[in-house]
Amino acid sequence: MAETGRRTCLLVLPKRFYSFARTFSRTLERMGYSVTVANEEYPENPLGIILSKLDTGIGRWWTRRTFHRRFLDGKHWDLVAIFKGRGIGERLAQDFKRHARRVVGYHFDSLAYDPATERWAAAADRVTTFDYLDAERKQWPLVELFSASATPNPLPPIRYRITAILRNHSDRLAYVDRTLSALGTEGSFVYLFEKDAGTFLVNALRSPRLYWKWRRHIHRTPLDYARYVDVLASSDFTLDYAHPKQSGATIRSFEALAMSVKLISNNAEMARSPHFDEDNLIVFGRNGEPSMLRDRAAALAGSRPVAYHRTAERFMAEVVGVDS
Repeated sequence: MAETGRRTCLLVLPKRFYSFARTFSRTLERMGYSVTVANEEYPENPLGIILSKLDTGIGRWWTRRTFHRRFLDGKHWDLVAIFKGRGIGERLAQDFKRHARRVVGYHFDSLAYDPATERWAAAADRVTTFDYLDAERKQWPLVELFSASATPNPLPPIRYRITAILRNHSDRLAYVDRTLSALGTEGSFVYLFEKDAGTFLVNALRSPRLYWKWRRHIHRTPLDYARYVDVLASSDFTLDYAHPKQSGATIRSFEALAMSVKLISNNAEMARSPHFDEDNLIVFGRNGEPSMLRDRAAALAGSRPVAYHRTAERFMAEVVGVDS
Protein backbone atom coordinates (compact mmCIF):
# COMPACT_ATOMS: atom_id res chain seq x y z
CA MET A 1 0.00 0.00 0.00
CA ALA A 2 1.16 3.50 -0.78
CA GLU A 3 1.77 5.93 2.03
CA THR A 4 -1.08 8.38 2.54
CA GLY A 5 -0.66 11.41 0.32
CA ARG A 6 2.10 9.91 -1.82
CA ARG A 7 1.70 9.24 -5.51
CA THR A 8 2.23 5.71 -6.73
CA CYS A 9 4.74 4.63 -9.35
CA LEU A 10 5.28 1.30 -11.07
CA LEU A 11 8.94 1.26 -12.08
CA VAL A 12 9.64 -1.20 -14.91
CA LEU A 13 13.27 -1.90 -15.79
CA PRO A 14 15.92 -4.63 -16.10
CA LYS A 15 16.29 -5.16 -12.35
CA ARG A 16 19.75 -6.69 -12.56
CA PHE A 17 21.26 -3.93 -14.69
CA TYR A 18 23.92 -2.42 -12.44
CA SER A 19 22.26 -0.53 -9.56
CA PHE A 20 19.60 1.21 -11.63
CA ALA A 21 16.68 -0.31 -9.70
CA ARG A 22 17.96 1.07 -6.38
CA THR A 23 19.06 4.42 -7.82
CA PHE A 24 15.82 5.05 -9.70
CA SER A 25 13.61 3.89 -6.82
CA ARG A 26 15.31 6.21 -4.35
CA THR A 27 15.18 9.11 -6.79
CA LEU A 28 11.47 8.67 -7.45
CA GLU A 29 10.80 8.36 -3.72
CA ARG A 30 12.55 11.69 -3.17
CA MET A 31 10.23 13.08 -5.85
CA GLY A 32 7.22 12.05 -3.77
CA TYR A 33 6.35 8.61 -5.18
CA SER A 34 5.74 5.33 -3.44
CA VAL A 35 7.57 2.95 -5.78
CA THR A 36 6.92 -0.66 -6.75
CA VAL A 37 9.62 -2.29 -8.90
CA ALA A 38 8.85 -4.76 -11.70
CA ASN A 39 11.24 -6.50 -14.06
CA GLU A 40 11.07 -5.62 -17.77
CA GLU A 41 10.51 -9.26 -18.80
CA TYR A 42 9.03 -12.42 -17.31
CA PRO A 43 9.64 -15.10 -16.26
CA GLU A 44 12.40 -13.43 -14.27
CA ASN A 45 15.01 -16.07 -15.00
CA PRO A 46 17.24 -17.22 -17.89
CA LEU A 47 14.20 -18.50 -19.80
CA GLY A 48 12.66 -15.02 -19.77
CA ILE A 49 15.92 -13.50 -21.00
CA ILE A 50 16.09 -16.00 -23.86
CA LEU A 51 12.46 -15.44 -24.86
CA SER A 52 12.94 -11.67 -24.91
CA LYS A 53 16.22 -11.82 -26.81
CA LEU A 54 14.54 -14.03 -29.41
CA ASP A 55 11.79 -11.36 -29.57
CA THR A 56 9.06 -13.99 -29.41
CA GLY A 57 5.35 -13.48 -28.98
CA ILE A 58 5.52 -16.11 -26.25
CA GLY A 59 7.82 -13.91 -24.18
CA ARG A 60 5.57 -10.87 -24.54
CA TRP A 61 2.49 -12.98 -23.73
CA TRP A 62 4.13 -14.33 -20.57
CA THR A 63 5.27 -10.85 -19.52
CA ARG A 64 1.80 -9.35 -20.07
CA ARG A 65 0.14 -12.17 -18.15
CA THR A 66 2.51 -11.69 -15.20
CA PHE A 67 2.04 -7.93 -15.14
CA HIS A 68 -1.73 -8.25 -15.02
CA ARG A 69 -1.62 -10.80 -12.22
CA ARG A 70 0.94 -8.98 -10.08
CA PHE A 71 0.75 -5.28 -10.91
CA LEU A 72 -2.31 -4.27 -12.94
CA ASP A 73 -5.55 -6.12 -12.20
CA GLY A 74 -7.49 -4.14 -9.60
CA LYS A 75 -4.77 -1.46 -9.36
CA HIS A 76 -4.22 2.06 -10.63
CA TRP A 77 -0.94 3.96 -10.75
CA ASP A 78 -0.17 7.65 -10.89
CA LEU A 79 2.92 6.88 -12.96
CA VAL A 80 4.30 3.94 -14.89
CA ALA A 81 7.97 4.53 -15.79
CA ILE A 82 9.48 2.03 -18.25
CA PHE A 83 13.23 1.81 -18.83
CA LYS A 84 14.09 -0.18 -21.98
CA GLY A 85 11.14 -2.55 -21.57
CA ARG A 86 12.52 -5.38 -23.68
CA GLY A 87 9.74 -7.83 -22.79
CA ILE A 88 6.90 -5.34 -23.27
CA GLY A 89 4.64 -5.38 -26.31
CA GLU A 90 2.18 -2.86 -27.67
CA ARG A 91 -0.80 -4.51 -25.96
CA LEU A 92 0.81 -4.37 -22.52
CA ALA A 93 1.77 -0.73 -23.06
CA GLN A 94 -1.89 0.00 -23.85
CA ASP A 95 -2.85 -1.85 -20.67
CA PHE A 96 -0.52 0.41 -18.72
CA LYS A 97 -2.39 3.41 -20.09
CA ARG A 98 -5.68 2.00 -18.81
CA HIS A 99 -4.21 1.47 -15.35
CA ALA A 100 -2.14 4.65 -14.98
CA ARG A 101 -2.57 8.39 -15.10
CA ARG A 102 0.70 8.74 -17.01
CA VAL A 103 3.09 6.37 -18.79
CA VAL A 104 6.65 7.40 -19.65
CA GLY A 105 9.51 5.48 -21.23
CA TYR A 106 13.27 5.87 -21.49
CA HIS A 107 15.78 4.01 -23.65
CA PHE A 108 19.32 3.90 -22.23
CA ASP A 109 20.43 1.88 -25.22
CA SER A 110 20.19 2.41 -28.97
CA LEU A 111 17.40 1.16 -31.21
CA ALA A 112 20.04 -0.38 -33.48
CA TYR A 113 21.15 -2.55 -30.56
CA ASP A 114 17.80 -3.11 -28.83
CA PRO A 115 14.69 -1.99 -30.79
CA ALA A 116 12.11 -3.06 -28.16
CA THR A 117 11.25 0.46 -26.98
CA GLU A 118 10.16 1.43 -30.47
CA ARG A 119 7.57 -1.37 -30.39
CA TRP A 120 5.55 0.12 -27.54
CA ALA A 121 6.53 3.81 -27.65
CA ALA A 122 3.36 5.00 -29.42
CA ALA A 123 1.22 3.91 -26.46
CA ALA A 124 3.20 5.97 -23.93
CA ASP A 125 2.61 9.63 -23.07
CA ARG A 126 6.32 10.44 -23.33
CA VAL A 127 9.36 8.51 -24.52
CA THR A 128 12.90 9.83 -24.25
CA THR A 129 16.32 8.44 -25.13
CA PHE A 130 19.99 8.84 -24.27
CA ASP A 131 21.07 8.19 -27.86
CA TYR A 132 21.75 11.34 -29.91
CA LEU A 133 21.06 9.72 -33.30
CA ASP A 134 17.87 7.99 -32.15
CA ALA A 135 16.60 11.27 -30.71
CA GLU A 136 17.15 12.88 -34.09
CA ARG A 137 15.62 10.07 -36.14
CA LYS A 138 12.57 9.42 -33.94
CA GLN A 139 12.07 12.99 -32.74
CA TRP A 140 12.16 11.76 -29.14
CA PRO A 141 13.43 14.22 -26.54
CA LEU A 142 17.06 13.65 -25.63
CA VAL A 143 17.66 13.03 -21.93
CA GLU A 144 21.29 12.45 -21.08
CA LEU A 145 22.38 10.10 -18.33
CA PHE A 146 23.82 11.13 -14.97
CA SER A 147 26.45 10.46 -12.34
CA ALA A 148 25.36 8.45 -9.32
CA SER A 149 28.87 8.43 -7.82
CA ALA A 150 29.68 10.56 -4.83
CA THR A 151 32.40 13.00 -5.85
CA PRO A 152 35.23 13.14 -3.28
CA ASN A 153 35.55 16.55 -1.66
CA PRO A 154 38.21 17.68 -1.98
CA LEU A 155 39.31 15.83 -5.08
CA PRO A 156 42.48 13.77 -4.60
CA PRO A 157 45.63 14.73 -6.50
CA ILE A 158 46.20 13.14 -9.90
CA ARG A 159 47.99 9.81 -9.39
CA TYR A 160 47.26 8.03 -12.67
CA ARG A 161 48.10 9.40 -16.08
CA ILE A 162 45.45 7.27 -17.73
CA THR A 163 42.90 4.74 -16.43
CA ALA A 164 40.70 2.15 -18.09
CA ILE A 165 38.05 0.53 -15.88
CA LEU A 166 35.71 -1.31 -18.22
CA ARG A 167 33.60 -4.42 -18.56
CA ASN A 168 35.09 -6.44 -21.39
CA HIS A 169 32.72 -6.73 -24.34
CA SER A 170 32.46 -5.89 -28.05
CA ASP A 171 35.75 -4.25 -29.11
CA ARG A 172 36.72 -2.74 -25.78
CA LEU A 173 39.88 -4.79 -25.33
CA ALA A 174 41.11 -3.78 -28.78
CA TYR A 175 40.31 -0.14 -28.00
CA VAL A 176 42.25 -0.24 -24.73
CA ASP A 177 45.19 -1.83 -26.52
CA ARG A 178 45.17 0.67 -29.38
CA THR A 179 44.85 3.69 -27.09
CA LEU A 180 47.52 2.64 -24.61
CA SER A 181 49.82 1.55 -27.43
CA ALA A 182 49.64 5.15 -28.64
CA LEU A 183 50.02 6.77 -25.21
CA GLY A 184 52.13 4.21 -23.36
CA THR A 185 51.23 2.31 -20.21
CA GLU A 186 53.43 4.24 -17.79
CA GLY A 187 51.31 5.65 -14.96
CA SER A 188 48.23 3.71 -16.07
CA PHE A 189 45.62 1.73 -14.17
CA VAL A 190 43.77 -0.91 -16.22
CA TYR A 191 40.99 -3.11 -14.84
CA LEU A 192 38.95 -5.18 -17.30
CA PHE A 193 36.02 -7.09 -15.84
CA GLU A 194 34.69 -10.33 -17.33
CA LYS A 195 31.03 -10.83 -16.49
CA ASP A 196 31.07 -14.64 -16.45
CA ALA A 197 32.74 -17.76 -17.86
CA GLY A 198 30.77 -17.44 -21.10
CA THR A 199 32.05 -13.95 -21.88
CA PHE A 200 35.53 -15.04 -20.81
CA LEU A 201 35.51 -17.80 -23.43
CA VAL A 202 34.00 -15.66 -26.19
CA ASN A 203 36.41 -12.78 -25.65
CA ALA A 204 39.45 -15.02 -25.32
CA LEU A 205 38.61 -16.80 -28.58
CA ARG A 206 37.90 -13.52 -30.35
CA SER A 207 41.23 -11.92 -29.44
CA PRO A 208 43.65 -14.54 -28.09
CA ARG A 209 46.73 -12.37 -28.66
CA LEU A 210 45.28 -9.36 -26.87
CA TYR A 211 43.80 -11.52 -24.16
CA TRP A 212 47.25 -12.94 -23.42
CA LYS A 213 48.86 -9.51 -23.58
CA TRP A 214 46.41 -7.98 -21.06
CA ARG A 215 45.79 -11.12 -18.97
CA ARG A 216 47.10 -9.56 -15.74
CA HIS A 217 44.50 -6.80 -16.03
CA ILE A 218 41.48 -9.04 -16.71
CA HIS A 219 39.40 -9.95 -13.65
CA ARG A 220 36.38 -12.10 -12.84
CA THR A 221 35.14 -9.77 -10.07
CA PRO A 222 34.22 -6.10 -10.50
CA LEU A 223 36.44 -3.46 -8.97
CA ASP A 224 35.33 -2.51 -5.47
CA TYR A 225 33.14 0.60 -5.69
CA ALA A 226 35.13 2.72 -3.24
CA ARG A 227 38.31 1.79 -5.06
CA TYR A 228 36.67 2.64 -8.40
CA VAL A 229 35.71 6.12 -7.20
CA ASP A 230 39.19 6.72 -5.79
CA VAL A 231 40.94 5.60 -8.98
CA LEU A 232 38.64 7.56 -11.27
CA ALA A 233 38.90 10.74 -9.21
CA SER A 234 42.71 10.40 -9.23
CA SER A 235 42.92 10.09 -13.03
CA ASP A 236 44.23 12.63 -15.48
CA PHE A 237 42.45 10.83 -18.35
CA THR A 238 40.07 7.88 -18.35
CA LEU A 239 38.98 5.71 -21.26
CA ASP A 240 35.33 5.37 -22.19
CA TYR A 241 34.18 3.11 -25.00
CA ALA A 242 30.69 3.40 -26.44
CA HIS A 243 29.28 0.34 -28.20
CA PRO A 244 29.59 0.91 -31.96
CA LYS A 245 25.77 0.86 -32.28
CA GLN A 246 25.29 3.53 -29.60
CA SER A 247 25.82 7.26 -29.83
CA GLY A 248 24.77 8.45 -26.36
CA ALA A 249 27.12 9.56 -23.59
CA THR A 250 27.62 6.84 -20.99
CA ILE A 251 27.22 7.11 -17.23
CA ARG A 252 31.01 6.79 -16.96
CA SER A 253 31.29 9.98 -19.03
CA PHE A 254 29.20 11.88 -16.50
CA GLU A 255 31.05 10.32 -13.57
CA ALA A 256 34.32 11.56 -15.05
CA LEU A 257 32.81 14.98 -15.70
CA ALA A 258 31.67 15.24 -12.07
CA MET A 259 35.22 14.48 -10.91
CA SER A 260 37.04 16.85 -13.30
CA VAL A 261 38.57 13.95 -15.18
CA LYS A 262 39.19 14.18 -18.92
CA LEU A 263 37.76 11.56 -21.27
CA ILE A 264 39.21 9.65 -24.19
CA SER A 265 36.31 8.16 -26.11
CA ASN A 266 35.52 6.55 -29.44
CA ASN A 267 32.15 8.36 -29.53
CA ALA A 268 32.31 11.35 -31.86
CA GLU A 269 28.60 12.07 -31.28
CA MET A 270 29.39 13.37 -27.80
CA ALA A 271 30.29 16.66 -29.47
CA ARG A 272 26.50 17.19 -29.65
CA SER A 273 26.34 17.47 -25.87
CA PRO A 274 26.66 20.88 -24.21
CA HIS A 275 28.61 19.19 -21.41
CA PHE A 276 31.58 17.88 -23.40
CA ASP A 277 34.09 19.98 -25.30
CA GLU A 278 37.75 20.22 -26.26
CA ASP A 279 38.74 20.87 -22.63
CA ASN A 280 37.38 17.59 -21.26
CA LEU A 281 37.07 15.23 -24.24
CA ILE A 282 39.40 13.68 -26.79
CA VAL A 283 37.64 11.67 -29.49
CA PHE A 284 39.84 8.83 -30.66
CA GLY A 285 37.89 6.59 -32.99
CA ARG A 286 38.58 3.32 -34.70
CA ASN A 287 40.49 5.02 -37.49
CA GLY A 288 41.94 7.80 -35.35
CA GLU A 289 45.48 8.96 -35.83
CA PRO A 290 47.71 7.98 -32.84
CA SER A 291 49.88 11.07 -33.27
CA MET A 292 46.78 13.28 -32.88
CA LEU A 293 45.90 11.46 -29.67
CA ARG A 294 49.40 11.91 -28.29
CA ASP A 295 49.45 15.62 -29.16
CA ARG A 296 46.00 16.31 -27.66
CA ALA A 297 46.78 14.34 -24.51
CA ALA A 298 50.07 16.20 -24.07
CA ALA A 299 48.33 19.55 -24.47
CA LEU A 300 45.70 18.73 -21.82
CA ALA A 301 47.91 16.80 -19.41
CA GLY A 302 47.60 17.87 -15.78
CA SER A 303 44.64 20.21 -16.31
CA ARG A 304 41.42 19.85 -14.33
CA PRO A 305 38.40 20.72 -16.49
CA VAL A 306 35.39 22.44 -14.94
CA ALA A 307 33.36 19.87 -13.03
CA TYR A 308 29.67 19.36 -13.67
CA HIS A 309 27.56 16.96 -11.61
CA ARG A 310 24.44 15.91 -13.46
CA THR A 311 22.30 14.38 -10.73
CA ALA A 312 19.90 11.43 -10.84
CA GLU A 313 17.15 13.85 -9.72
CA ARG A 314 17.73 16.11 -12.72
CA PHE A 315 17.76 13.08 -15.00
CA MET A 316 14.55 11.60 -13.61
CA ALA A 317 12.68 14.91 -13.72
CA GLU A 318 13.47 15.11 -17.45
CA VAL A 319 12.41 11.50 -18.04
CA VAL A 320 9.09 11.95 -16.24
CA GLY A 321 8.44 15.33 -17.82
CA VAL A 322 7.57 18.67 -16.25
CA ASP A 323 3.82 18.16 -16.62
CA SER A 324 3.71 14.95 -14.58
